[in-house]
Amino acid sequence: MIQSPYLEDALKQHFRVGDSGKWKVDVEKDIDKIAASAASKAISTPPVLVVKSKIDKSGKTIYFAGDIETDLILRATFKRLCMQCGIKLPNREDIFNGIVEATSEASPFLVTKCDIKSFYESLNAEPIVRGLLVDTRTDTNLKTVITQIYNAASIDKSVAPRGLALSTVFAEIALRDFDRTIRKTSGVHRYFRYADDMIVFSLPDAEVIPTIENELAKLGLHLNDKTETCSVAAIGKLKPANASLPISNYTYLGYHIAAHEKVSSYTSRQFDISISEVKLKKRKTRIFLSLHAFMKDGDAGLLIDRLNYISTNQSIFKTRHTRGARKQKIRTGIHYNYPRCGHYPASQRGRVQKEHKAHELIELDVVLKNALQGPGSEFAATIASLPSTTQERLHTISFAQGFKKKLMKRYTRVRVAQICKVWGHE
Repeated sequence: MIQSPYLEDALKQHFRVGDSGKWKVDVEKDIDKIAASAASKAISTPPVLVVKSKIDKSGKTIYFAGDIETDLILRATFKRLCMQCGIKLPNREDIFNGIVEATSEASPFLVTKCDIKSFYESLNAEPIVRGLLVDTRTDTNLKTVITQIYNAASIDKSVAPRGLALSTVFAEIALRDFDRTIRKTSGVHRYFRYADDMIVFSLPDAEVIPTIENELAKLGLHLNDKTETCSVAAIGKLKPANASLPISNYTYLGYHIAAHEKVSSYTSRQFDISISEVKLKKRKTRIFLSLHAFMKDGDAGLLIDRLNYISTNQSIFKTRHTRGARKQKIRTGIHYNYPRCGHYPASQRGRVQKEHKAHELIELDVVLKNALQGPGSEFAATIASLPSTTQERLHTISFAQGFKKKLMKRYTRVRVAQICKVWGHE
């Protein structure tokens, strides 16, 4: 018999790095006490849950746990449902590996990129919840927890609560048949979906949008208006021979792909991968938010840390309260968030990733340099009045070098909170 997901020992497996700081508790000291409290709340009648909500800048309602016990219960609920329903969530790197493979093919293809409009708000979760509640495999306490999640925050029964991991499970269940149908659609040879964001590689004359729209309509869902298509040709010889090399461009998961249309026999397609303009714009925004904050508080040290934070990389160490190796590192930042950036030359022996020249990050370095010391910059005079050593530290900050050299910086959790605070409403 499968044990309840809300036993104390089971709940202890769901503590994460950062819980002590997030919930202002001492997990190291009070782990047994917190787990016991969470277990008691989960099996109460009804379960004692604190689920709160907020409105984000787009007007959507985001739900989240209001205390550490509820957070643990929600994590345990999510894990059990994934196991019970056989759900493996999409992995960003695995998906992009597939996109690299698809792009390297030397035959012509059509790329279609689209996403679902107001996905979580439009998805009818009621039949999914009802199915879980009548499923004999579903733990009795888990059933009452699912019901209480909706009651605790007065959530409409038809809504998949955005922000809670539970809604991800509902989404994957709802789209299972949809995914199978699109993959089997005539002319489609590659299909990937990350949450509500889809990309399809198909034959040049295959019309996949009507099929996607029809299948989504069966679920009461619709596509956003920003559907994009990109036709990637396969040209053997350029006419004239000195004509500029034709390139097709598309983006996905924060990457920009530039696929060369000139191909040779028995070789893979040549292409380049860089960071997408949307992600670059976000870093550019953070540069100016950091500078404006500096103009208000005059804290040059914090300005340096903010600029270093967005232009370098960081390591997060897992602790014994997280599953996996005790000293396992999670690397993140300008390089590790975009490890597939680089040049992929045509090859007869498979795909080869060459060094990324980081041209887009060099351009971002120019933006930073102009902001710090450009003749028309509103910040230049104040930066020039700083001590020479401080100015030197500012002028050595480089997005391109942070990427190429995989530069690492370490910060305390308190410092990270100070760094990120200014970007809360970008």
